[in-house]
Amino acid sequence: MMKPKTLLMVSESVHNSDMYYATRFLASDPFIFIRNPQGRSILIVSPMEYGRAIKESILDERDIRSTADYGGEGKKGNRPRREEIILEALRAEGIDEVVVPGYFPVYIADALRAEGISVEPVEELELTKKRAIKADWEVEYIKKAQRACEEAMKIAIEKIRNSRIEGDRLVVNGETLTSERVRAYIEHALIEHGCTCDSGEPIVACGKGAADPHFSGYGAILAHEPIIIDIFPRLKHGRYFADMTRTVSRGEPSAMVKEMYEAVKLAQESAEDMVKEGVRCCDVHNLVCDVFEDMGYETLRSRAHNRVEGEGEKEKVREEGRRGFIHFTGHGVGLDVHEPPSVGDDDYELRSGNVITIEPGLYEPGVGGVRLEDMVLVRKNGCENLTRYEKRLVI
Repeated sequence: MMKPKTLLMVSESVHNSDMYYATRFLASDPFIFIRNPQGRSILIVSPMEYGRAIKESILDERDIRSTADYGGEGKKGNRPRREEIILEALRAEGIDEVVVPGYFPVYIADALRAEGISVEPVEELELTKKRAIKADWEVEYIKKAQRACEEAMKIAIEKIRNSRIEGDRLVVNGETLTSERVRAYIEHALIEHGCTCDSGEPIVACGKGAADPHFSGYGAILAHEPIIIDIFPRLKHGRYFADMTRTVSRGEPSAMVKEMYEAVKLAQESAEDMVKEGVRCCDVHNLVCDVFEDMGYETLRSRAHNRVEGEGEKEKVREEGRRGFIHFTGHGVGLDVHEPPSVGDDDYELRSGNVITIEPGLYEPGVGGVRLEDMVLVRKNGCENLTRYEKRLVI
């Protein structure tokens, strides 16, 4: 068995969820975190942040240090550099081996190695894996973010529903309703409910543009066309995300869009019925692929099974690669909007406390797309759907 090693991280915690999870201290400037194999942690922050770290961090006060506690005068007569502080802290703790995340600064790693410290980068931290299992209080934060998400979705869909159809466009108070305007309604609602759009602007994609899953959408919203609305807010206080997608149409869409919608809804319901502790993520994803393939839709899996020869055929596949079910079924949600586990080709066995999305979608170039996304909490014998908002295509 490999001997456990000390974890070393150097980062800010506004964008680095591992750093925030380990310390519950929010800072925009980099600071130092050390955790030994016995679980004892040390937090080293600037003198300016020291008082706040004592008040806000989950670490014991005696394990919170100021950079002023280290080095006195630096090697060049100035205050010590960050790598010098780290080296002194490690030596004081008798540590000569550390593991670091893959994004760890190379120049610090080189400086530590030059002084005899073994620095081993790892692809995924145990800390990140631990984050996948949510405590009850974490789930409450996610639910709070989801309620805000649903309020924003409600406002967006009501604005679309209350618009007037004039030709192929939707009109509100004499002005064409646009993706930008609906997105502004969403963002204002999220702010009012204590959320931000840290991971990007909400998606309001209409018609042909909705065939691209992550197209944000712009310009006029059209009648009788699918409109994908994808909202993924983060709580300002608490820092946890929610994620939800609905597809609607103001006016009757084409028969093709209606068929796509029913197929997506069936695939989602089938996947949610399967989710429980012990089920592999890849099996959930394969079930969704089964549903779509049985209904005649292409998936990434089915295309991968077909051998392609000749440039003409390859070009055709490149085009059709944008058609059908072209992404994974879902992902974990927590301090990041996309975090482990991946509900795709991952062999990960779901565990009670996982919060994942189930978001199958179908896309047809020249027509548009349909996606439905719920967020569910994995339980021992099933799952709890944290998403309450209705599913209705025609509004």
